[in-house]
Amino acid sequence: MEQAKHAFLFALAAASFALGCKPAVGQAPSLITDYALLAVVGEPPEAKPGDKVTYSYLLASPEGTVDDNTAGWDVCLTPKPPAENNSVASSCNPPTPGTNPGLTFDAPMPTNACQLFGPIAPPVQAGKPAIRPRDPDATGGYYLPVRVKFSDVATGDVTGFAFERITCGLANANGPTIQQYLAQYQANKDPGIASTDLVTSGGVATTLDTATQTVSVIPGDTVDFVATFAPGSAETFPVVAPSGDALVSQTESLHMSWFATSGSFVHDRTGVAGADALTTTSTANSWKAPAEATDVVYLWLVLRDSRGGTAFKSYTIHVGQ
Repeated sequence: MEQAKHAFLFALAAASFALGCKPAVGQAPSLITDYALLAVVGEPPEAKPGDKVTYSYLLASPEGTVDDNTAGWDVCLTPKPPAENNSVASSCNPPTPGTNPGLTFDAPMPTNACQLFGPIAPPVQAGKPAIRPRDPDATGGYYLPVRVKFSDVATGDVTGFAFERITCGLANANGPTIQQYLAQYQANKDPGIASTDLVTSGGVATTLDTATQTVSVIPGDTVDFVATFAPGSAETFPVVAPSGDALVSQTESLHMSWFATSGSFVHDRTGVAGADALTTTSTANSWKAPAEATDVVYLWLVLRDSRGGTAFKSYTIHVGQ
């Protein structure tokens, strides 16, 4: 089993940002029939300007996880113009294959990241209008786009972005609120998938993480997957009230994306929102096995919190008598 890894991609998924190959028309996003970039990983998931971040990826294919494919990497330093509706500036195209090639990519958080993508107004350039600071997301966060591109996969290019959370100061808050925020705020940590159980239609449960052999499912049968969150996956953190003169507590939402190379899930995504995540320990989904026997079905679970932390695991299942 693969160990959990980390990424910032929740905001990416929530806003339907493209990550790699798009599914065929009418095909569920959870069905992997081509190369698909499921996550671009930044470790740590939140960084201060100047701190080093190590990026990696989760690339899926019908043959399983692809972990030996060299990517081209680059940090985008162009803020998105207000008139553009894209998630990133249109000029932030994926890099050419020869740009920073590697399985991973080390890069510091730019020292001016909070000016380019955060609450600090960038310097006014001669002959150009002033640019207003960026607005935070609902969790008070700001994000740096990091580009990745694969050009040597069998079916053509696969591209995507990581959105690394930046630790910036507050905007539109008074002095005491800022001091209180600095004393309370803790940088985001990743959630975790502690374990995943497969429960057959007959009620027999098997923990996939500790199974001594590949678990089998009867062709055409419907089973449940129950993924248990690691303790502390949903963190509580302060955000500034709209008035700017007080802090309010907010709890991270947790959302699981489900992927498999065959069969069909009832839901592409499941999860739990807000304060409920403090007491909810798991999320579940039903999966119908393919009608015919299949030696191996690859399964991926990608867990994201609303501040940009991510964990994922992968499993294999046999479909047959």
